[in-house]
Amino acid sequence: MSNISRREREKEQRRRDIMDSAEKLFFEKGYDDVSMNDIAGDVELSKATLYLYFDNKVALFFAVVLRGTGIMLAMIQDEVRKFKTGIEQIHAFTDTYFKFAQNYPNYLELYNYFKSGRFHLESILTNAQMKEMIDDSSLVTNFSAGFRPADISYANEVIKVQNEMFETVLESIKTGLADGTVNSDVDPAEIAVLLILLTEDIPNMRPDLKNSLKKKGIPQNKFLKDTKTLMNQMLGTLKSG
Repeated sequence: MSNISRREREKEQRRRDIMDSAEKLFFEKGYDDVSMNDIAGDVELSKATLYLYFDNKVALFFAVVLRGTGIMLAMIQDEVRKFKTGIEQIHAFTDTYFKFAQNYPNYLELYNYFKSGRFHLESILTNAQMKEMIDDSSLVTNFSAGFRPADISYANEVIKVQNEMFETVLESIKTGLADGTVNSDVDPAEIAVLLILLTEDIPNMRPDLKNSLKKKGIPQNKFLKDTKTLMNQMLGTLKSG
């Protein structure tokens, strides 16, 4: 048993080493300019060995994105739990997302690429559908977008993280509706979607818009503060957060 345990530990360590090398190269060059040969050379393994752990570059990229989004979700949920009122929880979400964007810009860049449309995520199946597909080998070979089961598995985990983030925001809005810090006749799900869209777009602001703020002498911290005020007005509360 101890030998098996040691082998498993060694295998997991090698898997982490491969991910670390892939992550470093994706950070430096972006997804498109990195090859499996590059990763194999950096981690000092043969390409054949690399394929024992990851089916292809897509699976490796999704695994690295999952690592980053896991950090993001943990940060958001830990911070939201510190507050009781809905409006405070909403601001905790936005503030923490901005903090993640500031502290982990490389992970954010990969996450943005993941959801940019490059990988046709609408073609990725749910876990239940994926299991059915894997059970039928004929469907595996004919999967429409060219994803392999491992690719789908990693991508589904990232999508799960996105769903958990949505549920966190949604529950914060429902809490605010119950405690009176949010006052709106709009469906909470619509508010959650809008808040997430606004929050995700601010760190990815177009250069011309950044330049417009700079010309007006508006620093980023003031813009974020004013954005929170606008969110409060949108949510029907005068509290500044």
